[in-house]
Amino acid sequence: MTATTHGSPAIGDFDGIDLDMLISQGFRPVPVSGVRTLTPEVLGIDLSPAEASAGSAPGSHLEVAVPLPNGLAIRHYSLLAGPADSLHVAVLRERHGRGGSAWLHENIASCTSLLVRGPRDTFGYEGSGPAYFVAGGIGITPLTAMIATAVAAGRDWHLLYVGRRQESMAFADSLVDEYGPERVTIHITEAAGRPDVVSAAEEWASLRDEPTTVYTCGPVPLMRALEIGFEHRPGISVVSEDFDEDSEQTAPARSAPRAGGTTSASQTGNDTTASDATEVKAEGTDDDFVVELGDGSEIDVPAGCTIIDALNKAGVRTLSSCQKGTCGTCETVILDGQADHRDSVLSAEEHAAQETMMICVSRACGKRISLDL
Repeated sequence: MTATTHGSPAIGDFDGIDLDMLISQGFRPVPVSGVRTLTPEVLGIDLSPAEASAGSAPGSHLEVAVPLPNGLAIRHYSLLAGPADSLHVAVLRERHGRGGSAWLHENIASCTSLLVRGPRDTFGYEGSGPAYFVAGGIGITPLTAMIATAVAAGRDWHLLYVGRRQESMAFADSLVDEYGPERVTIHITEAAGRPDVVSAAEEWASLRDEPTTVYTCGPVPLMRALEIGFEHRPGISVVSEDFDEDSEQTAPARSAPRAGGTTSASQTGNDTTASDATEVKAEGTDDDFVVELGDGSEIDVPAGCTIIDALNKAGVRTLSSCQKGTCGTCETVILDGQADHRDSVLSAEEHAAQETMMICVSRACGKRISLDL
């Protein structure tokens, strides 16, 4: 069965069951109002929902449903700074991704709308004190909205924007033109090698009289260098937004940054394969348990098997993306019982509340849990 809505191939290519599931879980068709080639590898996509981006926090992202040949896929894209009457994302075509970005690059011109959910904020931007932004490649996207917010608030800030070649850095020229070289440093690794991002941030922060927060998004090695470099240094906190495989942007953890510490945020977005990314580690036991669904049926979850895998084997369709507890797509309401939380999306307070769980990695505390599925 093929369902067609608003004449869009992006929606018409989903089968009826997937489309019903997406709509029931909060996805809605949003008109595509414009597509721009920002670089040969980066597309800008403008969306015009009626509610637009009202109230979305800087660093928020959209979940986008993509109909790949092997089935439904969910990809996450950070919102760019831009006019408030529409939503703006940028999609890097990842040559070694899982197909989401390639599908959009090849098909967006014929799409009148996309199925999206959000915006959702998981980065956790805090609007006080000096801010040092470090972007690697397409990781610039969530930082553009944070910078615009910092400017509007009169916050002291600086951006270090790192890329292999300037022609591949979609926003380098516009950011320098808008804010000036005294606020924006462009570092081209092809010409100057890899930057010492820790020293650059530390030097800038040392000239300030109050604690500095470093916000970073990009390749894993760049972010880990900052996290490790400032792990035990007072006065500088690091908040990072991690890229996941084939996720055209990311979805970060929401814990507040600590002075001299780090907060890791995992978001999905630009088809980036982060094979060395730190995966969520299981803290509890891995015993078997039973999941009760909303209709009263029961699914056995054996030891060594995730809830999502058990549901799939039983023919129960669910939404998921990262499969590592970092993106938030599979968040599911807990009806009864308690979860052994193993994700990096929900805060400690949300874990304690036991209202929702990420079923790609989290398990049940005990032998039974009831979920709204």
